[in-house]
Amino acid sequence: MAPRPTLSTSARQRPSRTQADRTESGMTRQRSFSRPPLFGRVDELRIIEESLTDSSMVGILIEGDIGMGKTRLAKEVHRRRGGQEHWLRADRVLSEIPFGVFGMIVDLDDPGGLQGRVISAVTGSAQVPAVFVDDAHYLDEHSLRMLTQLATDGTIRLVAMTRHSVVDGFWPFAELVDEQVLSQLVLEPLTQDDLRNAVEDSFGGIAAQGVLDIVDFHSGSNPGKLLELLEYCRRKNRLLSRNGVLVLDGLDIDFDVRARDFARMDLDQHSTAEKEALELVVMAGEIDIDLMLSIGLGPAADRLVDGDELRIIGDTARVYVAREHHSSETIRYSAPIGRSRRWYGIVCDYPDHPSWRSQMLRTEWALGCGVDVDERQVIDAATIAIEAGDWHRALRIMSDVPTDRLSAHELYELASLYCNVGQVALGLDLLAHCLHKACCPELVITAAVLWANRQVTHRSVALEAADFTAALDRIAAQERNGSTDETCRLNGKRQDQKTTRGFAAEGLDDATARALLQTVNSVVSTHGQQNRDLLHRQALDVSLPHAYRLGASLVCVSLELERGRIEQADEMLTLVKRELPSLGMGTVVLRMLGARVLMEHGDLNAARRSLQMPQSSDIAHIASQSGTSDMMAAELSLLEGNLSAALRSARAGVEALEHWEQFSLLAAALGVAQYVATLSGETDLAEDFDARFARLARSGLHLESRRALVYTLISRWLRTSDRESERQLRQLLDDAERDQAYGLSAQIRFLLFRHFGEVDVEEMRHVSGLGEGPAFRILGAVGEALRTKDAAALLRIADAQRSSAPDVAARCMQLAKDRLHLRGSVPLSRGSYDLSVELTEREREICGFLVKGMSNAEIADLLGAAVRTVEGHAYRLYRKLGVTRRHQVAEALARLNIEAVAAARQESENS
Repeated sequence: MAPRPTLSTSARQRPSRTQADRTESGMTRQRSFSRPPLFGRVDELRIIEESLTDSSMVGILIEGDIGMGKTRLAKEVHRRRGGQEHWLRADRVLSEIPFGVFGMIVDLDDPGGLQGRVISAVTGSAQVPAVFVDDAHYLDEHSLRMLTQLATDGTIRLVAMTRHSVVDGFWPFAELVDEQVLSQLVLEPLTQDDLRNAVEDSFGGIAAQGVLDIVDFHSGSNPGKLLELLEYCRRKNRLLSRNGVLVLDGLDIDFDVRARDFARMDLDQHSTAEKEALELVVMAGEIDIDLMLSIGLGPAADRLVDGDELRIIGDTARVYVAREHHSSETIRYSAPIGRSRRWYGIVCDYPDHPSWRSQMLRTEWALGCGVDVDERQVIDAATIAIEAGDWHRALRIMSDVPTDRLSAHELYELASLYCNVGQVALGLDLLAHCLHKACCPELVITAAVLWANRQVTHRSVALEAADFTAALDRIAAQERNGSTDETCRLNGKRQDQKTTRGFAAEGLDDATARALLQTVNSVVSTHGQQNRDLLHRQALDVSLPHAYRLGASLVCVSLELERGRIEQADEMLTLVKRELPSLGMGTVVLRMLGARVLMEHGDLNAARRSLQMPQSSDIAHIASQSGTSDMMAAELSLLEGNLSAALRSARAGVEALEHWEQFSLLAAALGVAQYVATLSGETDLAEDFDARFARLARSGLHLESRRALVYTLISRWLRTSDRESERQLRQLLDDAERDQAYGLSAQIRFLLFRHFGEVDVEEMRHVSGLGEGPAFRILGAVGEALRTKDAAALLRIADAQRSSAPDVAARCMQLAKDRLHLRGSVPLSRGSYDLSVELTEREREICGFLVKGMSNAEIADLLGAAVRTVEGHAYRLYRKLGVTRRHQVAEALARLNIEAVAAARQESENS
């Protein structure tokens, strides 16, 4: 057997795809799955076609797993070449018959001259024909030898398709690949952009990140599985459209189970014993090695370890565990009931010590195959699933347990679960029942933290602030009367042992609990603007409930970012990750703040990677993180100057956060979305975001609310030249500097410089030394250059900002021009603008006024001209610059001719 050939570097590369490529590959909007488009395969299609015209090659071998698009690509090439060339398809049956693959073009039973008749049929054309061979790994040795010889002689060209996992190690046409006369192409999984194009092309609208994450997981980025999954979603309406955004319905249990049915094709590559071993480990969570040997599946399990389907873990007690992937749920739900019950009995009787997760899976296994399970075991399994972020499983497990039999702590866990999956009304109702049963202050405070993060208004239907005080009053009265029920406290201790990883809270006294409750109410009423030092001390106090410490820590991180203290924010995040559980809403906020810290450090790639790593494969858990992932992706794209991508992500973030009722983060998302929409010239969309921002509840916890307000006021000012927005913004600047929120003041001063050309050299230099982040760095660089009248430094800043912030570059260029006393018109750079365009003196003067945000009437007053005259100048100016709105003028001016920049720098250096 020839060794498997190694791919060349060129065959592995996947060049970027242009819009024209997408159009060619069928990426126009299609609502039918009758002819699947070639998502993400344009370059591969080109490689296949070129292999049939390259004189140094005899064709190509296309490799890939089931569903990767081998046949689809080859059929497209076959169609483009006229559709008349031979298409041969091998299979298991024909592999046992000499020359079996040619059975459709010649009569194999006709006596005599079979080889000659095959050659004549295949090579009948006057030109050198291409022969397409599907499933070439099933070719019989006679057919393979003949096709190899014909290709070697130059009589035919080959397009052969084969799987990665070829039978018995057989590799078709290996000799031709080794001799480098047969090209080789390995089809890789689709990229994130390919997935996005496929989803959006099939459904229309913008795909939220949660949709892409779950589609990626369930399909493994395999085109065939992807198309089948999308067809299922279309048929069952599994993706919800919200204002043009596709969001994921995380409560769709059918999606979580049935959408994985197509994964059964992956199991066909295993033997019967391997399927049974894999099935057993997946359902049980883990299987002791000795138990696997005793039932005769040890060798099969070891082969699965070699294939990376199973792993062996443990020191003294060594067990098999399965690698969770898209087919795991299919395995759990497709096992025959009889065999499943028999195996459950074997596993249940074996004296092992399963992990928490294995206990959870075994309980669900028992419920699924009809085994009687103790109610307490069911509740414990659901609790473990909640803690593991396996929220769908928890919902399934708890579906038949009456809530009236749950303890106060268990009611809290269930309330938290429903809040996390967007069922806030039901969650708060369960939380109210939890308070009625609570008999320890720790639980009351923990419930208050959940309520603060999930309330829509300060007074919800189910709960209000006074209910928590009433619960503490009742508990205090019970303690005075000596009638305290120890059940709640014992349940709390049991829960703490599972959830706090050694950081369980000590018993809270009444006075401490009331002080904490007062702090919660204060944080809610001030949108998170609270005494940072107090919250910092509480976050480090291990005697306090872990949920309270988690909430205090995350608010502290937000406040440190507002102050521009990135290192301190990073230290607090490290504490949260190391010591405190980050579950539910805490996980969502933690991801967002972690990405923001990386952004402020300037590591945009690390920030993007942190958002692209789902912490669970659970559909509800992925959906809950969708909004913040898109929200932060919008800010990353904004920093990179990619407004179209920023607007797409901002829209997706807003709709996902609102759909999942994550209102504490919605203010920040709406502020960024309005700002991006304004910069993109989407005025109507910006007005809609502004209206939604104004409708947000005035009470309630809104993280980064002042940062959101800055973006909102800037956006209003840019759109309307509203003086009230300017007044509020300047008041906010004064408040920020009084509160030492220097991150916020740096943000405001940077935006004032960027959009309105406002320069205060001393303040810019002063604030730049008070914090960390891009706004501080740019303010400091510009302020220092202005102080020293260093025009060359301003030109360097302009060069650095040209692609990401062209309006900032325009400001710096204009400042440098003023100091260099450049004369004449300013030609525009290459790009979307005409190099021949030149601006008159009056047009350049009006440009300066427009960039400062002045209205046409104000400009007319300054110039002593009629408003209609100014409007005419502005209209001609817009036409020359190729823009349609006044806020785009600064960006257009930033695209200055690179020769002018170089000349200006040279003149500055020579002077």
